[in-house]
Amino acid sequence: MADNPKLTVLFEKLRGKTFELDKETMSCGRKDGMDICIKDGSLSSHHCDFIRTADGTYILRDNDSTNGTRVNNVAITEQELKNSDIIQLGAVEVLYDCPAQAGESSVGTRTHTIEIDETKSNLSTVRGLVNFSPFAEKQGRKQVRTHRILVVSLVLLGLIVIGLAVLVFKLLKVF
Repeated sequence: MADNPKLTVLFEKLRGKTFELDKETMSCGRKDGMDICIKDGSLSSHHCDFIRTADGTYILRDNDSTNGTRVNNVAITEQELKNSDIIQLGAVEVLYDCPAQAGESSVGTRTHTIEIDETKSNLSTVRGLVNFSPFAEKQGRKQVRTHRILVVSLVLLGLIVIGLAVLVFKLLKVF
């Protein structure tokens, strides 16, 4: 089948990797030997299966994975996929691209096995979004700035008190 559906990884560290769905049933997980092997700690060993339907699209079936499977941000146990669905396998997001449903042709793809150091992987590419404005102040920086201002203010206040005490002492000696 020239126009097999494919999965394109959207997850930050793996962005752009593709997996062609070219079997009746394709297993997906972090364990070696899976048809779609993504070495990320948020995926279960055998996270889910992609099962081809009679019309050439796929059904996604979660295998009681620890971190779950979502389609378009809705938790599922089994769902038929539609072109452009966003699938979240644990914390890894992928785009389902089915040319038969979209009426477009697909570019040839390869299946990749991706090794990820679990300590460097993102926990989510959606849930932890913050304001990405370059002008936005980070909360940690704001706390540090507040503490610095407080310390500098206390030091200046101390210097003023010492200066006044010295001045008063000198005035008392004169009288």
